[in-house]
Amino acid sequence: MRPAMVLTDLDGTFLSSDRSIGAENLATLHALGEMGIVRVAATGRSLHSARMVIGSDLPFDYLIFSTGAGICHYSDSRIIHKRTLAKSDIHAVADFFVDCQLDFSIHQPIPETHRFHWYASPRPTSDLQARLEFWAEFATQGDYLEIEEASQLLAISLDAREIIEQLQQRFAHLSIIRTTSPIDDRHTWIEVFPPGASKGTAAKLLCNSLNIERDRTMSIGNDFNDLAMLEWTGTSYVVANAAPELVKQFLPAPGNDAQGFAAATRAWLKQLQP
Repeated sequence: MRPAMVLTDLDGTFLSSDRSIGAENLATLHALGEMGIVRVAATGRSLHSARMVIGSDLPFDYLIFSTGAGICHYSDSRIIHKRTLAKSDIHAVADFFVDCQLDFSIHQPIPETHRFHWYASPRPTSDLQARLEFWAEFATQGDYLEIEEASQLLAISLDAREIIEQLQQRFAHLSIIRTTSPIDDRHTWIEVFPPGASKGTAAKLLCNSLNIERDRTMSIGNDFNDLAMLEWTGTSYVVANAAPELVKQFLPAPGNDAQGFAAATRAWLKQLQP
C-alpha cells in the first residue's frame, strides 16, 4: 500500500470526556500500524501536558503539540520541528492584550511551553484563576519586557471575535488561533503563535518529510484549533460534539464518547485506494 496518514485531535475527539481511551479507538490505532499507516496525535496541549494525559506508550508515531508549533517522535519525545516567536512580536502582542484589559500568559520556548508568565486584567477571569491553581508550580507573575523568547501567548476572553479581528489586522504575519477553553467551555482562548504555526502546517510538513500525498491523509477534530488541519487533509471528519460551525463544514462522525475516531477511520479505510 502507498503510504498514508491519520491525524487525530485528543481532547474531545480521540479521548472520551473523562479523558480515558476507548477500546475501539485503541484497537484502531493498532490496526493502522499493522497496515503501515502513519498515526499522528495532534493537540493544542504542550508536550508536558500531553504526556500527562496520554503518556508515551500509545501506538502513535508522531505527536503534533502546542497547536503545531512543535512536532516530535511519539515514543521518545525527540523533537523534529519547533517554532519560536520573535522578541518584538512578544512585546507588541502583550501590549495589545494589556490595552484590551485581558488576562494572558506568555509561554516559554519548546519544549518548556508548560511554563509561563501570567498577567491579570483589572477583573481576572475564573478561567485564569483555575489555570493558576492547576499549574501553580509552572506559573510565574512577572514583567514581560524581560522576556526574550516564547512559543506562544494565550489570552482569555468571553467575547473574542472582535479582539481576534483586530489581532489579525495588526499582526497578519502571526498565527492567531481560537480555542474553546477546556476549563469551563465558556471562555475563549486567543492563542498567538509564530508565523505559520498550525496543526495543518505541521501535518503538511510531516507528509512532505515522509513522502505522503495529501489525498492519502485523514484527520478528525472537534474545535477551532483543528480547523487548519481539517482544511488541509484529503478527508476530514468532526465528531458529533464538535463546535456547530465545524459540524456544517466537514464529514460527520459519532461523538468522542461513542469512539468517533474508530468509526471515522473505518469509513475512510473503505474508500482508501491501495
